[in-house]
Amino acid sequence: MKLRSFGESRTSAARIIFIIAVFVVALAAFVTRLLTLQVAESEHYKELAAPKNEKTVLVQTTRGEIVDRNGEKLVTNRGTYSIVLNRSLLPRGQENKVILDLLAFFDKHYITLPDIMPAEQAAPYRFIQPEDSAGKRYLRTFLRNTEKTENEIYGTALYEFCLKRYGAEKLSDITSEELRRLMGLRYAMEANDFSVAVPYTLIQNADVILVSELSERLYTLPGVEITVESTRHYPGGSLAAHLLGRIGPIYAEEAEKYKAMGYALDEIVGKDGAELAFEQYLKSSDGYKTVEYSADGEDILSEKVSEKYPPVYGKTVVLTISAGMQRAAEEALKKTVDSINIQNIRNGNPNRASGAVVVMDPDSGAVYAEASYPTYDQNTYRDTISDMLTDNSRPLLNRAVNGIYPPGSTFKIATAAAALHHGIVDENTRFYDSGIYREYEDYQPHCWHFDKYGTAHGWQNVVDAITNSCNYYFFEVGRLLGLERLNEYASKLGLGEKTGIETGEETGILAGDKYRASIGLPWNPGDLIQSAIGQSDNSFTPIQLASFFSTVVNGGTRYKAHVLKEVRDFGTGEAVVETSPQILDTVEISDKNLEILKRGMRSVVEDGTAASVFVNYPHSVGGKTGTAQRGKGDDNTVFAGFAPYDSPEVVVSVVIEAGVHSYTAASVAKAVFDYYFANTEEFSE
Repeated sequence: MKLRSFGESRTSAARIIFIIAVFVVALAAFVTRLLTLQVAESEHYKELAAPKNEKTVLVQTTRGEIVDRNGEKLVTNRGTYSIVLNRSLLPRGQENKVILDLLAFFDKHYITLPDIMPAEQAAPYRFIQPEDSAGKRYLRTFLRNTEKTENEIYGTALYEFCLKRYGAEKLSDITSEELRRLMGLRYAMEANDFSVAVPYTLIQNADVILVSELSERLYTLPGVEITVESTRHYPGGSLAAHLLGRIGPIYAEEAEKYKAMGYALDEIVGKDGAELAFEQYLKSSDGYKTVEYSADGEDILSEKVSEKYPPVYGKTVVLTISAGMQRAAEEALKKTVDSINIQNIRNGNPNRASGAVVVMDPDSGAVYAEASYPTYDQNTYRDTISDMLTDNSRPLLNRAVNGIYPPGSTFKIATAAAALHHGIVDENTRFYDSGIYREYEDYQPHCWHFDKYGTAHGWQNVVDAITNSCNYYFFEVGRLLGLERLNEYASKLGLGEKTGIETGEETGILAGDKYRASIGLPWNPGDLIQSAIGQSDNSFTPIQLASFFSTVVNGGTRYKAHVLKEVRDFGTGEAVVETSPQILDTVEISDKNLEILKRGMRSVVEDGTAASVFVNYPHSVGGKTGTAQRGKGDDNTVFAGFAPYDSPEVVVSVVIEAGVHSYTAASVAKAVFDYYFANTEEFSE
């Protein structure tokens, strides 16, 4: 037996001690980790051990709101019920029965759906050519979907085609009136691209009681659905209706454009006015988020917005419009127009008045008010559209930016400014008004004062001529200026030029040989002197007149007209877009010449053609009246003015169709000035 040496024993003992030490350390680490898991981090691991309870949730967003410069809400959103037809649920071959049953239900509740079919309401149901843009658009869509041409639907052909297309030729258990209503609705469905992908909305913002009763009968009306959706609400009703505009579905002719912009084709978009102009800011998109609930489903543990499909809320669009001034302008315009129309009815005069008002900041181009009358209530638009489309007063026309009117004598300010600038006259230059202008042998027009009173104005300088609106003086000034210099200066003042307003506008017409050539007619020497007094072919929009007067009274800077003040983020309320004045053009108006022009316009309201309106007015203002002859008792009246006199901060233009007397337009402007002077702090920024 071999005995181990002392050294070997020591080595063996050391190994044992090392192993024991490693074991102790490992045991300690294990115990420590075990304590950590079971005590310190027990709650965390209990949560991990619990079964996951996650759901992907649709996040519905809303279109952005529109507010005025002071934050008053002009357009908001409201949850409403809509009654729609769903093509995918409407039984093939049963469409007429379902629709007739639905119409009978509506009859019991005294509900009449709009009829946009361009055919007579009674036999023989002849075709009626649509005159409005909406009616024309519906017809184009109908013809495209049915592969028909307009020539193929004249006379009674449209109605007969619809009877055959919709299988209604053999319907014998209904009246002719019921059949006409059925065809009208089938036409409307076709004209709105009714399909599996595009439902047809019968009633928007349906009454709760109606919805409740209909819901009980839905089992008998396959294809009819009640949907809950967010719709636009207009707290002011008709307030700024034309300016705010409306929303609607994407039309077939717009599909490619919106598809390229990333829109789904069933989305609602702005169709006109601010709703269209600021679509990029107002647009919202529904998105998704992942919500994690506790195991029992009682508590929300976390929420995570989808990175691929995040919800996008519409932004708040802040307009430069003052809701208060807008009300003042609309109320004064309505009162004046209604008064004229009542008087016309009493006198057996068939003419009907209408009009527009634009109020502008001359130092920025910001629009404070933009009114057009007749107007309509935005909240009842769908219910009244059929009547409005056939209303001869054209309530859908935004006269403030799309109405084109002769400026009358307000144009004389442009003629006077051009003559002063080119040295044709100064404040001391006088011409003698003899009543009849005899410069041309074959054309000798009269001054209005001579025609009306049988006497002439006599000697007139530029201030006198503006005050008295002397045609003779401006005939002579226009002749001496010549067309080229007159129109070059007038164009720089903004006449016949677009103002740049975001919501769209007509250009207007600056009279001259170029315009005449464009319509194939000659330009004669007599046309020049008529254009110098605002007649001939001169025709401008009310917003152009406001821009023109703003350019004059601010000393020659023509700013881009605008209604957008800023855009605010939905969540934070912080401004993400802010507008600043944009200069479109400049024209030279010396301080001396501006003082002469303003003095003449102050004299108009104190001693001249608008004095009867502003008698004893406590504030100093200036302006110019105008009358554009259209026919007996049918003259358009115009007024453009500014306030305060010393440092103009607001310009107003008013046009009243068939206004008869120039003071009618001036009285509307006075109401605007009244509001301004009572609320100057609102416009101090």
